[in-house]
Amino acid sequence: MRQGLYPILVVTQTVPMIVMAPILIIYMGFGMLPKIFTVVLMCFFPVAVSFVDGLGRVDSEYVHLVRSYGAGKWTAYKLVKIPAAIPALLSGLKVSATYSISGAVVGEWIGSQQGLGYYLLRVKNSYMLDKGFACVVVIIALSLCMNGIIRLMSFVLLPYERRKR
Repeated sequence: MRQGLYPILVVTQTVPMIVMAPILIIYMGFGMLPKIFTVVLMCFFPVAVSFVDGLGRVDSEYVHLVRSYGAGKWTAYKLVKIPAAIPALLSGLKVSATYSISGAVVGEWIGSQQGLGYYLLRVKNSYMLDKGFACVVVIIALSLCMNGIIRLMSFVLLPYERRKR
């Protein structure tokens, strides 16, 4: 499964999103769907790669132990592999959290009549650098908030990580 899907994931990341966004708008229209799809395309790769790597790094002895007690393949995933890969998943989510804001801004920049991307385009064309910098500060603040939400999820989902620190 990994050998079949991994090259497709890599190909989706070779085309810059600033190029893909207008194509998505042409095919999907000017609504919210192309903007959401832009964010999904930008965020899916880091999450998928980190989660797959986390699944691959699980100690096989744990899987063998669960399988020796009669667990099937999917039960071994449920009991051992997925819980062990949650830290890697959350790491990918931290990266994607910041990409999500960038993806939304790119989607708004290309084809929208509202939002930070559209506002940035307007203030750039009007040479209002102070408002452009204010937009950048808002984008940074939103990215930090998204990262904080993922950190809070880590705090809740991984109580044993708190004890290590």
